[in-house]
Amino acid sequence: MLLNTFAPPFKLVGGYFIVGILFLIVSIFAFLMANFDTPTAFTTAGFVHIYLVGFVMSIIIGSLYQLTSVILEKPFFTINGAILNLTIYVIATLCFGFGLVFDENSITYVGAFLLFASLMFFCVTYFLSFIKNQKRNFAATALLCSSVFLIMGICFGTCLFLSMFGFLNFDFELLLRYHVYFVLGFIFFIIVGVASVLLPMFALVHDLKFILSKTSLIFYVMSGVLLCFDMKFALLSFVVAALCFILEALLILKKRVRKAFDYWNINVFISLVAFVFFCAFINSTRIDIAVFFLFFGFLYAFIVAHLYKIAPFLIWYHYIAPFVGKTKVPLLDDMVVKKPAYIAIFFNVAALVAYVFDIKYIALVCLLISTTLVAFNVVHIFKFIKFGVKHER
Repeated sequence: MLLNTFAPPFKLVGGYFIVGILFLIVSIFAFLMANFDTPTAFTTAGFVHIYLVGFVMSIIIGSLYQLTSVILEKPFFTINGAILNLTIYVIATLCFGFGLVFDENSITYVGAFLLFASLMFFCVTYFLSFIKNQKRNFAATALLCSSVFLIMGICFGTCLFLSMFGFLNFDFELLLRYHVYFVLGFIFFIIVGVASVLLPMFALVHDLKFILSKTSLIFYVMSGVLLCFDMKFALLSFVVAALCFILEALLILKKRVRKAFDYWNINVFISLVAFVFFCAFINSTRIDIAVFFLFFGFLYAFIVAHLYKIAPFLIWYHYIAPFVGKTKVPLLDDMVVKKPAYIAIFFNVAALVAYVFDIKYIALVCLLISTTLVAFNVVHIFKFIKFGVKHER
């Protein structure tokens, strides 16, 4: 009933998913140009924004248009102008990311302005969706906090940009720390909050208290306070937050009704293991390994795992459900091509292993194969949009 009442148009959600997958592939080439010996280099910033804004946030924003209304049991504040905003978002991310990578200041300025406007549009409508919210569960609270983190992340990012180009005179390092903290906080709160809904749902586990998930968010907030005083203690608090969430997720997977491994739970497991490696390398001299495991291990595998579940369900609901009882309809599991999904997992793991042993180009080739196979599966899933057209003739 909730989906029938509050579902946004699929072209909005699907549009963000397609954009995200395309930026994911582009980010692999941008990674080649990043200089992790100088984390503040423009090329590094360009890669980070192409990946996080282009891929991660595209998938998250697309999902939030659907999941926010489901979790809050009320419609998203407004979707008026959302399609236009998606177009602006794509142009802004391209201009900003490639402007940084290729040191084109004028393009970077245009991208920064458009990106600020586009993200603030989403931020405000997302935050206003919580007005008169009657739901007081853990997921709703985590999503509300994430909206505040995103607004703060954008504000710190804008100040950082203005300071970088000499328009403001602030402590650059402190601004950078808090920009990263709030943006990652938005992603972390979304992942923990949404995982409290999706992991039990897909694993068929019930009656969970989410004590470890709540603890992880407390430690993440503590890490933000500690950033003002001691970077090492802040990192330690962040690692504890991450480990609490990982343990919670592993316990849910352990309790799952269906014990067989599939492309969903294998990807989730890989993402959690990759996050442990990220925590191990974050304070080492090989910051590039930490970044690779965070971006192409944890975030990539975790998002793909749930994309394989969310995208088929949304397309099935919008385009196939009306034909139930009238003709033979595909099951959700039939919409994902299994062999490419498992091969993509293999090449993702191969990429992570190769990068640890400093075989950088082999790692990136493996990663490109993996992402291409994921893109193939997404295209295959989207082909089911035509199901209704075929059966209405």
